[in-house]
Amino acid sequence: MITAYRGATVTRFKITLPAQRQPAQQSVTRPTPQGHIQIAPGIFVPDVPAGGSNAASDDDIICMKAMDEFENTDSFTTNVNGKRVSSANTTSAARAKKAHMSLVQSPGFVEISSSANRKIVWYYAKNVYNTMIYTEFLRSLEPELNKILKTRVQQGAIKFNLKLEATYNRVNVPNSSENRAFKTTATEIYPDSDIDSIVEQAFVKLLAEEDAYVSRGSGFTLEAIDGLLLGIYNYTPMTGSSYIELPAYIDRKRGTINPQNNDQQCFKWAILARHVVDNLSDKYKYCVGKNYTQHEAKYNFDDISFPTPLSDISKFEKNNPNVTVNVYGLDKKFQPPRKYPTYEVYPLRVVDEEKTNHFDLLLVTDGDNSHYVYISNFSRLVRAQKTRHTGSVVFCKRCFTSFDDRRHKFKLSGQEALDQHKLICGAHKPILPEMPKEGDCAEFKAWKNTVRHPFVIYADFEAILTKTEEARGGSTTITQKHEAMSYGFLVKASDDVPAELLLQHQIPAGPVIYRGSEDRTDVARHFVEAIVEVAQKIENLMKTNIPLKMAEGEEKTHQECIKCNLCKCILVGGDKVRDHDHLTGKFRQTLCSRCNLELQQPKFVPVFFHNLTNYDSHFIITELGYDTKTINVIPNSEEKYISFSKYISSTFTVRFIDTFRFMASSLSSLAENLLTPEHEKFRETAKHFVTGDMPLVTRKGVYPYEYTDSWEWLEDTRLPSKRSFYSTLTETGIKESEFDHAKEVCIHFARI
Repeated sequence: MITAYRGATVTRFKITLPAQRQPAQQSVTRPTPQGHIQIAPGIFVPDVPAGGSNAASDDDIICMKAMDEFENTDSFTTNVNGKRVSSANTTSAARAKKAHMSLVQSPGFVEISSSANRKIVWYYAKNVYNTMIYTEFLRSLEPELNKILKTRVQQGAIKFNLKLEATYNRVNVPNSSENRAFKTTATEIYPDSDIDSIVEQAFVKLLAEEDAYVSRGSGFTLEAIDGLLLGIYNYTPMTGSSYIELPAYIDRKRGTINPQNNDQQCFKWAILARHVVDNLSDKYKYCVGKNYTQHEAKYNFDDISFPTPLSDISKFEKNNPNVTVNVYGLDKKFQPPRKYPTYEVYPLRVVDEEKTNHFDLLLVTDGDNSHYVYISNFSRLVRAQKTRHTGSVVFCKRCFTSFDDRRHKFKLSGQEALDQHKLICGAHKPILPEMPKEGDCAEFKAWKNTVRHPFVIYADFEAILTKTEEARGGSTTITQKHEAMSYGFLVKASDDVPAELLLQHQIPAGPVIYRGSEDRTDVARHFVEAIVEVAQKIENLMKTNIPLKMAEGEEKTHQECIKCNLCKCILVGGDKVRDHDHLTGKFRQTLCSRCNLELQQPKFVPVFFHNLTNYDSHFIITELGYDTKTINVIPNSEEKYISFSKYISSTFTVRFIDTFRFMASSLSSLAENLLTPEHEKFRETAKHFVTGDMPLVTRKGVYPYEYTDSWEWLEDTRLPSKRSFYSTLTETGIKESEFDHAKEVCIHFARI
């Protein structure tokens, strides 16, 4: 039985979180992840203010150690003695959680400890009301958390962490409780920061981490939410000169202006560098002086932090409505036999649409120090890494696709091609394409997966929607309960399967329809038993092995073949094998012995449902355990399954698969895609209906789901009224054309 909820609902939003301060990095380098596409938000993007650094104070070092302790020793999982173990479930972590939970007996945040001079303060909010919904627990703490952070930040910049602690267990497994913790990284807060938004993003991070844990299918379910740990640390941004000299490889391209500032305002000087490039000689355009300051009034730099983190650039754009800013980073490359490294430019921040006053900046790092550089010629800076064309080239600044000025007969070139490309590329994340290395190639070897399955089953359920007004908590009401009412399935055999075998093993040739009643409500159980019975017959049929029968021409073809028909290897000596269909005895092809061994009959029969994951699986999954045979599940979460299988013997299974995962459209849309004037693509439908019926049965009909709220309505022999097709879930009815079609079907088949 499935429960449909209506009322106040909680939605988890996944948003891109601002990257936080990273550990010290080598000069303008980053590790290159494997794969062909690097997504910009996933690349090392330090949201550390662009500026310099000098020696940190002892207090800063204490705070940094505390943050490392919080983030690293209490991470999601770690490797202990070769095993994946949740560090939140270690003895020391469990003891620490028990200790700070014992210190708190009242709702809200309670200070549980602090360091000398209160450079570090720890708070804990215990789940005293035993709330079982993460979002409700976090929302109840949000006002107080915002108040604490706003109070502390008035004394100076701070960083904070959150750690959401909980207990999980395995259902019906004694003593299986384990501690779990979900945390955020240390986040900077300044007196002018939007704390409400920062806290909201921190909650999103916690919920996303919890959702990722549940989706891994660990088998654990939530037993209790224990509480929320808050750590607040004093934060002193590093100071010193922010100027960083560019690598010679980049500087020689003469596509950048690197202002030589001696303060923390390199972002400002990089913006103003545009106005000094054309007015001064090369000797002075890099020196920050009156030549720069005279242009300050052209832009509004209010509310911008200096040093400037990436997150503050949006403030600058808001202050200056006609301005947009892109930011790029450098990737250090060592490509032997070159003696010196090269660098590639990659996107860190790219706007969706460039405005009239657009800037491209380069952000380089050296340890804890970061520095903005003005890009005066983007094409000159990046062209060497993308093209060898010597003429004029323009680039997409989002994906780095290049367009040269060579004229083409059937496609655009240059700026026209770029403008057309932006219409497609603009909606996607910035990327840095990475091509395969020279000599790398992919080879297909899974030849056993190319065997066409001789049998598939298509199935569907319909349900009665029983009305109810059952309260579930303070803001949720159950309005309907879905109870399986009927099912239908069709066994589709390959055309190569002999009809006499189907008859011999009693494989159903037409649709199988079953409808329950008030006296027969176990529809889902009946379905599982029926499918298992059919699968057992299919297994027995597939054990058939008719000896090979070759015609004279086929034998000649086999003897003349010198290559395997699959892997294309040269056939030598006794490696040549005749592959044949075991169900018919017909010769199929000439293979090598290795490929022939791989081509085995499938050990399962697939059962396809459309939207199995979200709906039909809930009817089936609880009925699969009616006997002692093994059940395998590939979960998407605790309540949703990608696929699941039931063994009917030691070597054969029934595998339930959701067609929506590879045909993500409604059945109505899919049917429309197949429509042709002669309906020749509906071959299976044509076996059961005459030509005059085909226009009526080759489109999805309408069904009054909420009208059928009891078994007695199934005995109604008349078409319900149009208002009976109204859905409270979507708050819509059916179209007049759909109702007219339903009436036409009823009249045609004498149902009205």
